[in-house]
Amino acid sequence: MLTQAIDLVIEGFETAFFPCSLVLLIPGLAAAITARQESSAALVGFSTAVVAVGWLRFSARIGDTPITIVAMSFAAAAALLIVPLIRRINLVSGAGGAVAGLAAASLWEPCVGAAFGSLLVDLPDGGAGSLILMACYLIGILAPLGVLGAVLHLIPNPLLLPVRPFMMFAGGAVFVVLAVATAVGLVDSIIGQLVEWSL
Repeated sequence: MLTQAIDLVIEGFETAFFPCSLVLLIPGLAAAITARQESSAALVGFSTAVVAVGWLRFSARIGDTPITIVAMSFAAAAALLIVPLIRRINLVSGAGGAVAGLAAASLWEPCVGAAFGSLLVDLPDGGAGSLILMACYLIGILAPLGVLGAVLHLIPNPLLLPVRPFMMFAGGAVFVVLAVATAVGLVDSIIGQLVEWSL
């Protein structure tokens, strides 16, 4: 299992640089930027939701999430992550990240390499071990977001202060665009094109 886990992390990291992974990375990036100094909480919530929903979807434990709910989830993520700084707590940022992760994982169509393809075959019959392996694959894909979170965490607050409003509005705008694109049905063709470019 250890060898399989390592293979999945490596394959996931390689996949992070394919267009098909933008479905996860763009909302994760938006969550980190919108959350500003609480990006770590937002990214933990985002990653946890992506792993959970991804595992439930691809192990056939749940069906597809209705598009209306996905669109509303992106809008809810924007609302949670744009709460004024004075009223913010890590729990709110974590919840905003989790809602964004739920929406992103509901739309995700992965690029399937050998290691992940093998895992997909075993997922429906797998238990906790398959969840851990799915997490390994997604750790690889989401590694660039972890680097971004670390960089944002290390920047001193006085340096970050002037750009916080821009970060808030830029990240929020991404969620609004994602919500609208999902609601009007544009995401299917966009995701299909990203997968095609990844082949």
